[in-house]
Order: sequence, then structure tokens, then C-alpha cells
Amino acid sequence: MLADHETRIQRRPIPPAAALSPFDDGDDATFRRLSDRLVHTIARRVPFRTAAIKLDRPIVSFSFDDFPASAHETGARILQDHDAQGTFYAASGLIGQKRALWTIAGADAIRDLHDHGHEIGLHTHSHRPSFLMGRRQFGADLAANRAALRRILPDLAHETFAYPFGLSTLSQKRTLGRLARASRSVQRGLNVGKLDLDFIRAYELTDRGLSLDELTQLLDDAAARNGWLVFLTHDIADRPTRFGASPALLTAALLGAARRGMDVLSIRDALTRIGVS
Repeated sequence: MLADHETRIQRRPIPPAAALSPFDDGDDATFRRLSDRLVHTIARRVPFRTAAIKLDRPIVSFSFDDFPASAHETGARILQDHDAQGTFYAASGLIGQKRALWTIAGADAIRDLHDHGHEIGLHTHSHRPSFLMGRRQFGADLAANRAALRRILPDLAHETFAYPFGLSTLSQKRTLGRLARASRSVQRGLNVGKLDLDFIRAYELTDRGLSLDELTQLLDDAAARNGWLVFLTHDIADRPTRFGASPALLTAALLGAARRGMDVLSIRDALTRIGVS
């Protein structure tokens, strides 16, 4: 059934950035068919590559998807004020564009983040949900993403990946196992015990979706279990979108991690700490 599904997926050419629909601005992704949901559910439960997490100290990572200019201008500054680096996932077809919800950071911002030690990761070129692309189209899209980023940062290598909208298929997970160091999902959960390298679990850090009490509980759990807690968000603003966080929330997470003796590392550096080459 999975193979039949892959052959039925619509394989349209990757559109230029200007042709991307409002769906790609951060709106909630929807499945076209029940089979799409089934394929995604199976994909997130079937690991191809795993790693054991055995840490002396808990880790927290902050990642920013797409990423809006405010993630660079405000989010990165807050991280740097706490001597921390984050991971910024760039959908290269959107770089520098003004979108409905925010303006996407430009090439200069990507260079600045890299110069300050932050990680720049892959987020596809077209920012389409993976289940809308067949294996070859997904591979071409990922290659375009990598090539665009390496034109900006020629020394960029061994990148991690984040699924647009968190959606995947088994075929894409297998492809990423060959082409990315590891991949971050939006599946909620603390990373402890056995880590699925192609579906790292994460929690959304948004003012709309995470209260301070819930943030405290997540940090307490990660500290108690010596786990790897990954956060994902988008814009950082006093009045963030429903996909973003306020400076106050991001700062609270960083201060809470410091009080618990947690190391704040990019996803790249956390993987190195865990022992993933």
C-alpha cells in the first residue's frame, strides 16, 4: 500500500518562490487523504537510524523554522545574551521574501548567524509538506535547498533537517538517512533512551500553546531524566504570531534551563554531545 501511495502522489515541478501559495506561510497543514495520514503515522513510528542517549547533563535546544527576520534580529540576540547558540532552518525558496505572517530573513542574516556560531539547517526549498512530493521530487527539492544555502555559506556541511509542517513518509525518512545528519520533527516528546535520528522529537515554544507552568514541567522532566529537550518556534516578537514566541517566553526558557544546570546547545552540537557523527 505504501508503494502504491508513493506512485499516486502528485509530482508537480518545484515552484519558484513567488508561486508558493499562502498555504506555505505557516497555515496548518492538512492531509489530502486518509492514506496521507496513515503514511505519516507509520513513518514517525518506524526508525531507520537510531542512537542511544546517555547524558551526564540534560540538554535543551532551540530551533527556528522558516525562519522569520525576527528570529535572527531578536531570537538570536537573546540566545547570545545567554552565551547560547540555536538552530535556524531555512527554506531557501523563501529567503528574503515578505510573506503574509512575517518577512523571511535574508542571506545577510544567514551569514551573520553562521558567523556567531549558530547552526543553519535544511528545511526544503519549496516549503511544501513532504507527503506532497514523491521520492525523486523530494530529493531534487532537498538538493536545491542545500545548493542555495551553500552559495551563501560555502563551508556549510553535514546539515540537519526539519520537516516542513512536521509531515513525512517512509520514503522521505529513508532518503534523509542518506542526505542529512539527522532530522527534527514536530512530534511532541522528550528525547530519552533510543533516539530516532530521522524524527527527533520537539515541543513548540509559542505563547499561544505553552504556558509558563507547562514550560516548567517540561524543563523539570528533562532535568530529572537527563534528556534532550528540543524546542521549535518561528517568529520572536512582543506580539508573536500563533507560531511564534515572545522574548519573555524565550528568556524564561533559557533562565529555567540555566537554573537546572542544563546545557543549551544547537541541534548540531547536541548530536555531537550524544555521539552522533
